Amino acid sequence: MKKRFLITVLGLTMGSALLFSGCGSKKDTNESSQTVAESTTAAESTTAETTTAAAVKVDINYDIANHLDESYDDIGKAFGDPASDDIKEDAGERLVKYTNPEREFHYYNDGTSGYMLQAVSGKAGDILSFTADKVSLSDAMNQMEAKEEKGLESNEALLTVGQKGESTVVFESEGYYFVVSVDKDKNITKDSAVAIVTEDKIALDNTGAESKAPSEVKTPETTAAESTTAKK
Repeated sequence: MKKRFLITVLGLTMGSALLFSGCGSKKDTNESSQTVAESTTAAESTTAETTTAAAVKVDINYDIANHLDESYDDIGKAFGDPASDDIKEDAGERLVKYTNPEREFHYYNDGTSGYMLQAVSGKAGDILSFTADKVSLSDAMNQMEAKEEKGLESNEALLTVGQKGESTVVFESEGYYFVVSVDKDKNITKDSAVAIVTEDKIALDNTGAESKAPSEVKTPETTAAESTTAKK
């Protein structure tokens, strides 16, 4: 009888131990699963935030930039048939316009090689290669490792397509200069007017700019450009 009693007590004790052990394991497993789930959620959240923050990629449209400083004859039909091609011999300029996307190619006669492409104006989404609705000016400049330039306002006449921003910023990146319209929040929209300009053209336009009389300042050639200049 005593032996049976001891066996019964021993069995109950071992059962209780296993029960508590099982509960403890289950709790530990639940806590471990919860920790993994929280870590996964946090990682996914961080990844999502990072992806969102870096979603708008900005860069120079090299399909355009690589043709700067080339002659009209060398470029030929690289961009298809233009919508218009106007030569202003008295100004030494040839303005070639394209549609879809809207672009204006500004060629200038250098007196030796003929008409050379020194500026292209268009919409920011095209010239700066982004598809989002907008990107902040600071973010765009950071990505392009750009440096803001001052005193080059005479190039505003190159902003001939796109929508008018409330202010104009000029910055340099990789040897190219960009004349950019930005809104009141310092954002560049995909339809903002932007011009990419060669260093030689910037230097040419900037030389003696302060001495120009109002009647000598280059007159914009489109409604968008007139709006740009009128509201400065």
